[in-house]
Amino acid sequence: MKSTSRISVSGLSVRYGAHEAVRDVSLAIPDGKISALVGPSGCGKSTFLHALNRLTDLVPGCVVEGSIRLDDDLEITAPTTDVLALRRHIGMVFQKPNPFPQSIRRNFEIPLREHGVDRKEIPAIIERCLRDVGLWDEVSDRLDRSALQLSGGQQQRLCIARALALDPKVILFDEPCSALDPLASGVVEDHIAALRGRVTVVIVTHNLAQARRIADELAVFWVRDGAGTIVETGPASKTFESPTDPDAARYLSGERG
Repeated sequence: MKSTSRISVSGLSVRYGAHEAVRDVSLAIPDGKISALVGPSGCGKSTFLHALNRLTDLVPGCVVEGSIRLDDDLEITAPTTDVLALRRHIGMVFQKPNPFPQSIRRNFEIPLREHGVDRKEIPAIIERCLRDVGLWDEVSDRLDRSALQLSGGQQQRLCIARALALDPKVILFDEPCSALDPLASGVVEDHIAALRGRVTVVIVTHNLAQARRIADELAVFWVRDGAGTIVETGPASKTFESPTDPDAARYLSGERG
């Protein structure tokens, strides 16, 4: 019988040369839920997130040990894993909006054609995904204009739509609202919350109020013996209300971090 975890992480450690950024982290990421990773800066949250779709491969000298399994079937860390195919299943949205410096339309055409999608299907995918993030009515008459002309909040929603276009199983968000003003942040947050039940979401955030609002599951990272690790995990509401780890308790209450 398969587990209900979309991603299962066991004994994960990540080193950058001699520096151990993450040590012995295990975490079950449930299917269709929003899992938030919180903790002070420098405790390994983003490193952990990047390991989930092998973005750590892009860092010279980075060594990843342990197991990350997608749907119990695919060992993500295996050398034989097709990384391009993996990133179709596990998309990524970064802290700073990063649309391609091309037209809005080309922002979709480039990844879709790279992954072999029939060009006849692309216009319908573009409309569907832009509607998903509330952008269609705002940009449908300027699809051939530069994506860089959009506001910061619109650019971030475009990046979410672009990730959705590949029909991923998981989308990773690395502080997706931290570069936005409060109004744009709220709009993006609402669209992330709306993904619940459709796609598995893993989000790194320093905004504890945001984690309270949208997370189903919570993992608190901390530095122990010089490396990042998880010190508390569980359902978000329960973890916020009654954490057992002293550092997590002080952090979640606003006393530390």
